[in-house]
Amino acid sequence: MNAQLEKQFLQLEEERKTLFSDLKNYTDDIINKKPSSEKWSVAEVIVHLITAEEMSLKYLSKKIQDTSKESEESFKNKYRWLLVKLVFAFNIKFKAPEIVEPKMGYQSLADLETKWSNVRNQTLSVLQKLSDEETNKTLWKHALAGKMNLHHMVQFFGVHYNRHKKQIERTVVAVK
Repeated sequence: MNAQLEKQFLQLEEERKTLFSDLKNYTDDIINKKPSSEKWSVAEVIVHLITAEEMSLKYLSKKIQDTSKESEESFKNKYRWLLVKLVFAFNIKFKAPEIVEPKMGYQSLADLETKWSNVRNQTLSVLQKLSDEETNKTLWKHALAGKMNLHHMVQFFGVHYNRHKKQIERTVVAVK
């Protein structure tokens, strides 16, 4: 596995673990409570994050069957990644693609932690099988920005998490 990619991924894992450690101070009722009818609960935000990563894993798992068909990231792909980062940096709001909208009932924090941990472990397992050359190929597809390399996938997981971490913090304050 590419050393830089592994370092970034393990940092994401530390942040995820810290989130769950912090959230253990709240009951499952608080985690599942919506601040208003049109806003997501903490559980729904976490389900959204898990689903986004799970969909990325499914796509990646298909693409690694034959990486020879994919090319290295082009300038156009890098430009799209820059646009994604700008959207997140300026906190521009947009509706999540329907495929990653949370659709679930009441969730325990323990179940959410287990599910996300499983998705992360599976993703790490896939990434560990890939060469440095393969990690630079466009083996991942962002729902709106298109194909990118795996470094950008992991970076997206980070900026996506950071955006929603703020939402989680606001939600916890609003529903306690």
